[in-house]
Amino acid sequence: MKKLITIILLTMLHTHCAIDRNILPLNDIELETLEVFKDFEPKHQIQISDKNEAGQKLWLCLTFESKENNVPLINQKIQMYHTTSKGEYEPTNPNDESTARLNGEVFTNEKGQVFVKTILPGDYGSSADNRHIHTTVINARPEAYDIHFKQFTGQMSKNFISGSDQHFLADLKRTDDSTLVSFLTIAVKQPQNQNITSSQKIPDCQWCGASEAPENISWETRIADENTEGERLILEGTIFEADGKTPAENVIVYAYHTNAKGRYEKKGNETGNGVRHGYLRAWAKTNHLGKYRFYTIKPAPYPNNAEPAHVHMTLMREDFKEYWINATWFKGDKIITKEMTEKLDRTGGFSNIIELVKNEENIWIGKRDIILNPPNE
Repeated sequence: MKKLITIILLTMLHTHCAIDRNILPLNDIELETLEVFKDFEPKHQIQISDKNEAGQKLWLCLTFESKENNVPLINQKIQMYHTTSKGEYEPTNPNDESTARLNGEVFTNEKGQVFVKTILPGDYGSSADNRHIHTTVINARPEAYDIHFKQFTGQMSKNFISGSDQHFLADLKRTDDSTLVSFLTIAVKQPQNQNITSSQKIPDCQWCGASEAPENISWETRIADENTEGERLILEGTIFEADGKTPAENVIVYAYHTNAKGRYEKKGNETGNGVRHGYLRAWAKTNHLGKYRFYTIKPAPYPNNAEPAHVHMTLMREDFKEYWINATWFKGDKIITKEMTEKLDRTGGFSNIIELVKNEENIWIGKRDIILNPPNE
């Protein structure tokens, strides 16, 4: 009996600690995004391992940005190195792992992005499930950042990574030919060559933008024009005073979201927080009925599916400072989990998950009503 109990306990422990090695195929949006990275100019691509290198092919679509203000690191020199599939560095200098045989350098493009082709590193030393790629951001403080892999990282290492700002966990996907692919953004501390012009100076807060509203804004406005790729969407609603009944007039509603590929796309002339949020953003001011309306496209989730598709929204009026409410999600999004909904604390008085219905013109219509509830200072 004791032996049976021991076996059961060991089985339970193994199940609890086991690593989920499930690697999902790329979805359509991720495939399109991958093609964008593959089309980068040669100076923004790096081939660390050659075609004859033993191991499973790995492609990394990396974005480097400043941790302080989310500005892309343009023309940033990046150096990378890692072990072979057998977990060996094979350095030319035995005392310096950075001289590993599998190494290379590359410069980021105007969006802070690079495309990396290599193999999946092997486990280093006697430890299992510790595969990683050393990444050096030249002249940052610090320079060293490590890329780990969700499907090849133990729980103890995941706990360490979650508490570190120099270690990043990449979720692996796969192509039809079993090439591993990951999309990852690396937030770099104190980069030294941010190429930011004076017109790109942005607020300290990452989410705000209502104060940047142009003059004479209407209760309805356009975020995405007719030429913007994506399914048409009209997001509208009524904002009420704190009593939940009285229409709230003259409330500035700031909204921004990703494009149809899940990215905050930029044209290069953005100012203010547009440098972070991209050009798909706009402002509306509620009318005497408390109404607002945005003409736009349906955003896509981030390429790594870390969050549901969403529209960010903030509110501001003369009698209260700008504040954010939980982003607008769409009913039926499979990324939304019970755990996510339980963490929502600024829903705006009503559910932030809205239903979309198509009208006669094949345009999605979504309604989100909001009750004002500015947080206490």
